Amino acid sequence: MTDTSQTQRFDAIDALRGVALLGMFAFHIIWDLGYLRLVSPDLPYGPVVMGFGHGVATSFLFLVGVGLALASRNGVDQRAFQRRFLRLCAAAAGVSAATYVLFPDSFIFFGILHCIALSTLLALPLLRAPLWLAALAAAAAFVAPLLIESPLFDAPAFWWLGLGTQEPVSNDWRPLLPWFGVALAGLIATRLLLARGLPTWLTRWRARTPTSRTLVWGGRHSLLIYLVHQPVFLAVLFMVARVTVGPEAAVAPQDEPFVASCASQCMGTGAGPNQCRAVCGCIAGDIRKEAPIWERMMREGLSPADRVAIDSFTRQCVNANR
Repeated sequence: MTDTSQTQRFDAIDALRGVALLGMFAFHIIWDLGYLRLVSPDLPYGPVVMGFGHGVATSFLFLVGVGLALASRNGVDQRAFQRRFLRLCAAAAGVSAATYVLFPDSFIFFGILHCIALSTLLALPLLRAPLWLAALAAAAAFVAPLLIESPLFDAPAFWWLGLGTQEPVSNDWRPLLPWFGVALAGLIATRLLLARGLPTWLTRWRARTPTSRTLVWGGRHSLLIYLVHQPVFLAVLFMVARVTVGPEAAVAPQDEPFVASCASQCMGTGAGPNQCRAVCGCIAGDIRKEAPIWERMMREGLSPADRVAIDSFTRQCVNANR
C-alpha cells in the first residue's frame, strides 16, 4: 500500500486493532473456560481478568476515535459513514438477539458494539468542533458517572447510560458513560497529530512479515471476527469440556462447602461423584452470579422466588452435564 491519499488506510492502525483482537481472544477464552467449568467459574470475574478486559475495551474504543479522525481528515463521507453505522447497529442487534436466546438472564443489551455505534454517532459533531469543546465533552463523559450517579438511573431503561448505583447483570456491559470518553480521547489525540502532521511511523510503516500481515488483515475485518470468534471458541471448548475429567478443579474454594453438601445429596439419588460435583459446581457458579440470592442462601433466608430461580439453575446444570 503506497497511496498517501486522504482515503488511505494505515497498516499501523489496522495492526494495532489486530493486537486488540488478540487481547479480546485471550479475555473471551478465559471467560469461556470459566463458563464451561474448565477452570474456577470465579476466575473471569476476578480483578486481574476484569481489569484486563477493561483494558481491551479501552483499546478498541480509543481506536474508534482514532479511525474517525483519520477517516474524516478530508471531510466526512456521509455514505460511507452511514454504511458503517448501519453495519454496527445490525451487528449489535444480532448480538443482543443471540445472547438473549442463549443467556436470557444475562444477555448483552448494551455491550461494546452498542457503545461503539452510539459513540460513533455522537462523535460526529465533534469531528470539526474546536478541540477544547471535544476535550470538555470527553471530560464530562469520564466524570459524569462519579458526579451524577443516582438510584434514579437504576431502572432498566437507563442502564445503557451508566449512571445508576448498581451494575446490571450482563455478559458484556459497556455503558455510554464513561466509555464514550475513551473514544473521544482517541479522536482528540489523532486530531492533535493531524494538526502537527502525521508521524512517519504511521504513514510509512507497511506490514511485510506473515505475523504483521495477519494482524493487519484481522484489524481490517475486526467486526466480522468479533461476531464469529465466540461461537467457534465455545464450540471447541465445549468439546474439550465433554471429555475433560476432574470437575473438582472447576470448583471455587469458597463454593466447596455448598458443592460438597449438594454432591452428597446428589449421590444419594444414584448419580456418580464426578457428575454430581460437576452439576453442583455449575449450580454454585450460577447462584453466585446472582449475588443477592447467594447472600440470602448463606443466611438461610431464601424467598420462594429464590427457590424457583435455584430450581431453574439446577435443571440447566443437570441438562448440561448429562
